[in-house]
Amino acid sequence: NIFSDVKSQVNIEEVASRLNLNLVKEGQDLAGQCPTGHPSQSKKSFRIVSSSRETYFHCFNCGTAGDAIRLVSITKRIKDFEAVQWLIKEFKLKIDISQHRNHPKPSPEEIKLKEELISRTIILEKIVEIGKQKLYEEEGKEVLEYLVKDRGYDEDALKKTEWFYLPTLASIKKDAVTQYPEMNDAIGKSKLQGYFGDHFRLAFPYRTAEGLITGFLKRATDPKGISLKTFDNKEHDNVRWDSTPGLKKDDLFGLDKVANDEDTLIVVEGYPDAIYLQALGIKNIVAVGQGRLTSSHLVELRRRKIKNLIIAFDNDEVGPKNTHDAVELILKNSRISPYVLDPAQYGKNVKDPDEYFKKHGFEMLKNLFRTKAEDGAGWVVKELISGIEENNSLEKKEIKERIIDFLSLVKDETTIAKILDTLKRTFGDSLISLKKQLKGKKKNYKEELVDHINNDPIIPLNDKNSNTKCYYDTERDVLNFSIDREFIKELMIDYGLVVPDNYPTFTVKFDPQDMGSKFDLYSKTFNLFTPTEYMFLEKNNDVIDLEKSCPCIYTVISNVVPDAGEREIFINWLSFTFSTRLKSIVAWLIRGTQGTGKNLMFEEIITPLWGVNHCSIVGNSALDSQFNPHMKNKMMIAYNEVTTDYRSDKKDKESKIKAYVSDSTVDINEKNVRQYTLENYSNSLFFSNYEVPIIIEDGDRRFNVVENFNKLENHPYYKKFKTHRDFLKTISSELLSFAQYLVNYNHDVVMANRVFMNSAKQKIVGSSMCMFEEFAKKLIEKDYEWLRDESGVFLNKGESLESVKDGYILKDLAVDVFNRLYSKNFPSPNILSKQLQHYGINTKGKVTVNNSRYPAYKW
Repeated sequence: NIFSDVKSQVNIEEVASRLNLNLVKEGQDLAGQCPTGHPSQSKKSFRIVSSSRETYFHCFNCGTAGDAIRLVSITKRIKDFEAVQWLIKEFKLKIDISQHRNHPKPSPEEIKLKEELISRTIILEKIVEIGKQKLYEEEGKEVLEYLVKDRGYDEDALKKTEWFYLPTLASIKKDAVTQYPEMNDAIGKSKLQGYFGDHFRLAFPYRTAEGLITGFLKRATDPKGISLKTFDNKEHDNVRWDSTPGLKKDDLFGLDKVANDEDTLIVVEGYPDAIYLQALGIKNIVAVGQGRLTSSHLVELRRRKIKNLIIAFDNDEVGPKNTHDAVELILKNSRISPYVLDPAQYGKNVKDPDEYFKKHGFEMLKNLFRTKAEDGAGWVVKELISGIEENNSLEKKEIKERIIDFLSLVKDETTIAKILDTLKRTFGDSLISLKKQLKGKKKNYKEELVDHINNDPIIPLNDKNSNTKCYYDTERDVLNFSIDREFIKELMIDYGLVVPDNYPTFTVKFDPQDMGSKFDLYSKTFNLFTPTEYMFLEKNNDVIDLEKSCPCIYTVISNVVPDAGEREIFINWLSFTFSTRLKSIVAWLIRGTQGTGKNLMFEEIITPLWGVNHCSIVGNSALDSQFNPHMKNKMMIAYNEVTTDYRSDKKDKESKIKAYVSDSTVDINEKNVRQYTLENYSNSLFFSNYEVPIIIEDGDRRFNVVENFNKLENHPYYKKFKTHRDFLKTISSELLSFAQYLVNYNHDVVMANRVFMNSAKQKIVGSSMCMFEEFAKKLIEKDYEWLRDESGVFLNKGESLESVKDGYILKDLAVDVFNRLYSKNFPSPNILSKQLQHYGINTKGKVTVNNSRYPAYKW
């Protein structure tokens, strides 16, 4: 995607220079003031730090963290995609934005988790840095002797690894704070002590595939482990390993050291094996730890387009079984080709690559990986039939059935042919018979499709509505419409997926009432709706005081909707639309000055609850355009900075707004895609600073209008927070309580679909009328005082505006009053007559005044 493309071509330190951040060198880092603008006593709370694979920024004061793109967005106060555009222009990158079909935007939850991980990484990175230095000093002497003497590591090679000496918890925090005082609070909060306490002096970091540290693995320097008592008074013997709290192993260990263009990985069990062999020069070796390859490991391998995995597990009691399970997992959940280094290849009494290396040397080990790996499926079958002569007939039959079950997972026809030939020789069945048995085990089309949907990151399909080729990106939860077949083919090949001859056809729908699977194979439908975690909350008996339980959210909503009565109606509307996932036929127009919190409310409160993919903010241009893709799979839409020229585009824009707000279906009109219809579940908010943002007719039943003119930054509760970032973090922590509040709220369905009249709405209704409509309305209402006071017309030649009270006005007087009201100069009553008759005014009447008949308007 375009974010990765841009990030790979820019250096964050150069970006900081172009942004004039005035950072100074502090050891290996760049340090200075945070660009978000908050005060800092040390003036060094903001840092740019390199991990093993990438370089990030982080502020130890406000917690903001990220990459080069994020740095631009927070410094310039712009959105991430705008930051991408700035970087392309500033660095003259040869990237064509129009060629990128997707601009995936991380969710607020993803940004938060990434910031926390970067913060943790930068702290742990400093501890690794200190620990590596101590490993080669007097303090780390005993640990170094274990690595060199007991494990047989070469000291020069060892310096290329991430093994480090881990001092006691008190010591490491003291050293870290001494060297990096601005990290004092962050280091003090870091949890480094695992279940087995502070008994391990040797450690190494566990990193994600992009190099961020999730925690430390700790190793006892006694090969047999140590005996200890834990905090719960339990005695433990032979403890060899421990880890820091919260350590995650979703990615294979050591994958961050592997080049992105590498397509073959060697997977071993032991972390130490991977650490040392990488340092010696085997750059594509990784580890699983404890012998278990998992489906979470495969996610990143698919993303990297890994083609081959060589399984080189230990030669012990469980090694062969773990190898078998790994091969089956790979065949079942990916298009990666599995290969196996038979554990027996290490030799008798040799357990793993580490022991083989000590016995035979590095070159022999490299040669073993290079020449002895065999086809994984073939190896599994060989293991299953080994010693089969000793089995009875029933056992042989069971083994054959097990092999055929396994063979149904294999996709390569050459491999299948070889294994069938082996089965023929082993069991005596004919090839025809074996193929027939295999065919009975092969998944039917529906089963294949289910497997495809459950496991593959890219799922191609035909959309029956738009009659176009599409693909569903499972990682981003996005269905991409009207995509060229060749592009989908190349994309699937890139992911290592098998391209189907024919795409399954589904009818695409958007139905928030359906909380089940996105794909319904029975009705052949694909649902664009994905529920958020908050939507699974059920009504309970909790009594939630919004102001006390969610003070930040209450502050925002009360600032956006300041009137208490109107705010209650607005919350009722929110509760109805969230709890029922239905559409209200009433929209809200929120008008006021900038900075009141309208957009913040939508982006930080509404969007996480209703779903990132189901909420969008669009500009006024969305209402002017003939295309409306913004209406697709949306539950909440905010139209920002809305304005209208009611004399020129009233009819077109007004009819479009009416349809979006009220209609139960919406016609989706996209470029190069046949128009199709979807159910309309979108609820509408209109934000504007203009006096007349949209046309609201007299008697309108679609809009509630509120006004606010108080900036959020002036609110007393907002001022309690040190930074805006802290305020947003607190909002995030209140979302669960607010969602439960909305679910528990006894909303009134009628009120949620009914409008109220207030002065803010009356103002816009009056301003929305054209001059002829307003004049006719005042005549029909017999509003004598308004006509007289606004026009300044009094008695004139015996003619009086008081006749309005009787339901008529002389034509000449009407023209005079109209011209005075609207500063017009019409030559005759004809033009006025043509317009007034549209609003129910009789233009052909006459009345008697002083025994004479005069033309008059009557109603």
